Amino acid sequence: MRKLTSLLIATAALAVSAPAMAQDIVVQGKPLSETAADLEACLKRNCPPDEDIKASVAHAENLFVAGDYKTAQRTLNASIGRNRKHAKAYPLPVSDLFRANGRVAEHMGEGRQYQLSTLDMRNTLRDSFGDDDFRTLVADIEVGDSRAKLGFPDEAERIYRDVEKRALAAKQYRVASFARFRLATVARIRFDAEPTPANRKELDKRLSLLIDNPLPGGEEFVLAAKVLRARTDRKHGSSGSTDELVKEFASRGGVNRPVLLYSEPLVRQDNQSVVADGQAAPPSWTRVSTNAYGQWVDIGFWIGRDGKVSDVEILRSSGRDEWAKPVLANIGRRVYAPLKAEEGDRTPGFYMIERYTLTARVSDGNETGTRLRTREATPRIERLDLTEDNYEAPPAEKGA
Repeated sequence: MRKLTSLLIATAALAVSAPAMAQDIVVQGKPLSETAADLEACLKRNCPPDEDIKASVAHAENLFVAGDYKTAQRTLNASIGRNRKHAKAYPLPVSDLFRANGRVAEHMGEGRQYQLSTLDMRNTLRDSFGDDDFRTLVADIEVGDSRAKLGFPDEAERIYRDVEKRALAAKQYRVASFARFRLATVARIRFDAEPTPANRKELDKRLSLLIDNPLPGGEEFVLAAKVLRARTDRKHGSSGSTDELVKEFASRGGVNRPVLLYSEPLVRQDNQSVVADGQAAPPSWTRVSTNAYGQWVDIGFWIGRDGKVSDVEILRSSGRDEWAKPVLANIGRRVYAPLKAEEGDRTPGFYMIERYTLTARVSDGNETGTRLRTREATPRIERLDLTEDNYEAPPAEKGA
């Protein structure tokens, strides 16, 4: 079963609602010119592999944020070429290098590179720390995520089940909870695609396992599971569980970091339009020229104390941004948990910045036998959180 439309957004949704378990792209405090100079100086003095990797990843992340995906990828690939052989001596830095390369490849539509980099990351950790080490188990979940995003949910489910089993045996209960949460997410995606009683029963079983029988150290996944249940209920017409969650957060005094309770899937702007054969028209953002692939926008917005979103706007873009209009509307309809009110704090809430990239998977031509690299017909929108930890709005530019 290839319910791609739903599966493509699965990992993005998880990143918001599940406790963080692996490092993502980090917004650098240094300007691009400075990270470029740092990397150049490091290479000139023949710096050790870990310093090379640190400087390469920092510069690549800056390039990515600046929208120069290709140079970011070249920077990471060059560092991989220099440092792959040092994986035994520096397993954590090398695994971070592969992980960063996979993140960039994902936004570029390079599905095979994304898959291989994720496997290289996992293999680096496994070879150094063993199959049942915490870091390897989490990396295996990332491998499962990559299979889900590439359209193979059955493989992802098999990997999550295997991680759950191994983590329980190794008494890595937090990782086991993480795997169970991923399994619940697969069940949720299937129910969204096919809302049958059987699929709902399976989803409820997986959520109840997390909520009613939490493992030691997995308490934070209780909240994640409640959020997942609320999102599912709201999508299917019931807001009761969302309202209960809002009350629960309010009774605790609010949250001190953004917790997304509900986000609608991206919908077409022209819901009423149909094509000649009576089929529903595809979403407007899918009817774009292939010349638009690789375009990106950075969207900023406030999350108010009541959890409502306001002031959604495009802060930067790489070109024409009409394709991002459904994204703006989608963000404006999100529901977050109410925020904790700190005494003397007059800020309106949290300020968020998210990067959205319009892309399409690259095919190596195996399907047609041509061996020509082409883009798949169906575009995708990839999301990445660029918010800095202080959640403050960026300073206004002079003259603005």
